[in-house]
Amino acid sequence: MPDVISFARGAPAPEALDGGLIARCATAALAADPAVILSYGTGGGYPPLREWLAAHHGTTADRVLITNGSLEGYVFLLETFLSPGDLIGLEAPTYDRALLQARRHGMEILAIPMEADGMDVDALAAACAAGRVPRLVYTIPNFHNPAGTTISLEKRRALVALAEQHGFWILEDDPYGRLRFEGEALPAIYGIGGPERVMFSSSFSKTLAPGLRVGYLIAPPDLIASLTTRANQTYISPAHLPEAAVLKVCEDGLLDPNIARVTELMRVRRDAMAAGLVHMPAGTRCTPPQGGFFMWLELPGDLSADALLPVAQDAGVIYVAGSSCFTEGHHNTLRLAYSGVSPAEITVGMERLGQVFARA
Repeated sequence: MPDVISFARGAPAPEALDGGLIARCATAALAADPAVILSYGTGGGYPPLREWLAAHHGTTADRVLITNGSLEGYVFLLETFLSPGDLIGLEAPTYDRALLQARRHGMEILAIPMEADGMDVDALAAACAAGRVPRLVYTIPNFHNPAGTTISLEKRRALVALAEQHGFWILEDDPYGRLRFEGEALPAIYGIGGPERVMFSSSFSKTLAPGLRVGYLIAPPDLIASLTTRANQTYISPAHLPEAAVLKVCEDGLLDPNIARVTELMRVRRDAMAAGLVHMPAGTRCTPPQGGFFMWLELPGDLSADALLPVAQDAGVIYVAGSSCFTEGHHNTLRLAYSGVSPAEITVGMERLGQVFARA
């Protein structure tokens, strides 16, 4: 059996992780503030990083919660802001963990179809007009996981207008937005809708290192206070050392150069996977993304990505079956992550995948 090439996990390639940068910044942070960094802290996170993030997003620190990756903020919202049985809007497809956690917390799910330019806001508007108004709409606006799409400016404005009309909240989760290969950056939904209608989450997992586990959530102060209490009840104190290291990276102006380096590494990988699409069956639908980590495929005819997954693994390549990103159906879809493997591995993996689909 050949060595398995994994397109399954959306993690940065080893070359994207600058251990020397993190070590230098952690050492400098410890030297400057050892008593605070090595002690118990508040559930809201390392205060100087909260201040930096607040300034970066044009808000105040009482609206910022540091989390263990952005998913934790979403889970805290499910547990604190929402209640079992509440209606939550999720894109279809959506991040599989977001769907999993919504189900685990007993949410009723409103599946919002996706189009080439992101969420089908007209479909959401129709649902609201019919009385199915979600309490919260969760969206990944830039280089979507798993679809790779980016919500157009027109749709961002329409989504905010719809939220204002019907009174629901938007959670904008944007861990990939800085990893743009081409095209113009679009304004954040948070910037369009403002802090009284939109919550914002992101992390440094994709731009710096996932092992640091530093993410954050921006939300109204009273909600942040409740979530901080929830955090204190869960783990007493966050890990201040990685948070302080991240702050040092940001304060010293080292984040942007690192993002530029990681973006170029990802662009080369995206290009290698896009070139490998020639091996896919005729009729396969895929629009290579302008940034991020993922490529989304819709197979033609009756081909089932679910059924072919074990066959692909035997052939030495694995992926994520797209059906895990929907409430039901869509067995002909799959997500390919190009982020964690080399361009040479991508070339070989796409050839193997094409052979598996061709035989089917």
